[in-house]
This record gives sequence, structure tokens and C-alpha cells, in this order.
Amino acid sequence: MKSGFVSIIGRPSTGKSTLLNSICEHQISIISSIPQTTRNKIKGIFTDKRGQIIFIDTPGFHLSKKQFNIALMHNVHSAIKETELILYVIDIQDKPGIEENEILTIISKSKINFLVVINKIDIQKTKEREIMIFLEEKGIKKDNIIKISAEQKINIEEIKDKIYENLQEGPLYYPEEYYTDQEMNLRTSEIIRSVTIKKLKEELPYSLYIEIEILEDRKNKLFIKANIIVAVESQKGIIVGKGGKGIKTIGEEARKIISEIFEKKCDLFLQVKLRKNWNKNPKLIKNLIN
Repeated sequence: MKSGFVSIIGRPSTGKSTLLNSICEHQISIISSIPQTTRNKIKGIFTDKRGQIIFIDTPGFHLSKKQFNIALMHNVHSAIKETELILYVIDIQDKPGIEENEILTIISKSKINFLVVINKIDIQKTKEREIMIFLEEKGIKKDNIIKISAEQKINIEEIKDKIYENLQEGPLYYPEEYYTDQEMNLRTSEIIRSVTIKKLKEELPYSLYIEIEILEDRKNKLFIKANIIVAVESQKGIIVGKGGKGIKTIGEEARKIISEIFEKKCDLFLQVKLRKNWNKNPKLIKNLIN
């Protein structure tokens, strides 16, 4: 039996979270077209007769001197150090640039085995030729490259095979039925954040986080009270919406997903609160992403 830890890295919006969810066959990580939706190192667990793979999904790799981004990049570097294999995900629509060079430099310095995963092969207009030339120039062997569509689940079984080929014999780190090690509070807050981001799209900068005040199981029914925390006063109105319609819609969809995932009915109460410039508070940022 084989087992091991595998980090998933790449630029923002390359489909890392979709890949994790497709392999593990559960919604573990937030999927959004908005860059850097993933903040924490999210663990997904896949177990079959061959063994167990523990995936670590990481924030999108982006070179920026902003305080929040620097903290996110710390999570990327930390995840790499914890793993035996790296999946470097490239969006087939993106022309390789400075961030690709930086990522490959980090991988090279780590001395850890890696696979290059070219994602979104179901899309027609691509930069596949430029990507393949870039990888060839970097000395990446074709055996280390796999082309997939995480969303359409194309070549997902092949990528599992490739991963197992790169893992050593080892024990099961988690019970077979586990597909994530996230605590209930974190999973719930991530669901609410995911729905909020999806509903607001580009209207609201993603300078928000979710604070769970109460999460209790009352007679096999979840009772949840949560706050959507924003950094600027004007953002409150965007979330609440006209006549409270916005936050009502967010609550309804989040409640439905929470009930499906935890297989329990759910009472969810949401409020929007201002915590001025929270995204410039180093201590709070550190707590949020660790």
C-alpha cells in the first residue's frame, strides 16, 4: 500500500481547487473565477485499494508586495516543504510568464518530485504550443507532463495513476471514509465565503472573511450564527443588498450546501459587520490563513 502528501500549486485561477474536488469526489475547496479565493492550506484525502493520497491545495501563486499576498505565499512555500510530490497546475489559456519561472525555480530548489498538470484542455483557444515550448526549454520531460480537464473530469484517473507511481509504501494516515481533515467550523465558514464570493462576483473586493459565532448540533439540526466581516463600510450595503435581498440569497444557498454536506437540516443566521481595515492587520491575517 502506498501513501503520501501531495501539494497542488500554480498561478491564481488555474483550476487547482477544481482538480482537488474532482480527484476526491467531494467539494473540499472553494471554486471561483476570482483569483486567490483559496487562503488556507486545504487538505483533501483520496483513498482506494492502492493506498491514500493527502492533497494540500494552496493559494494561487502571485508575485505582489501586499501584506495579505505575502502571507498567502508563505502558505505555498510551507505546503511544498510538507509534501513528497508537487502538482504544478498550468492553465492552458495562459502564456507562461515571470510567475511560471519563479514557480519552477522554487520546485527545482525543493528537490521534490513533481508533475506538470496542464489544465482546461476542453477549451478551444489555448496557449498549448507556447507552454510546451516553455517547458521543453526548462528541461521538463514529457513523462512529467499530463494534460487534463479538472472540470470535465478528463484524465483524472490517469493523474491518480501518475501520483501513485511517485509515492512510496506507507500507512493510511486517515480513516478510509475521510475526504478532508477540515474542522466543521472551517468548512462552514468556507461554504459561506464561497457563496458570498459567487453571488457578488466583481462587485466586492474579496476583502471579507467569515466569523462563526455559534455552531451547535441541536437535536440533529445544525444551528449556526455567522458574521460576514468586511473592511470598508460601503461593502456592507453591497452584501446586504436592496431590502436585504442579497444577504437573504446568500443565506439560502449556503444553508442548502451546508445541509447537503453535513446531511442535517440547518438554521443559518447571517449578519454583516464592519472591521475596519482588517486586511491590513498582520496578526488577524496570520490567524485567518493558518
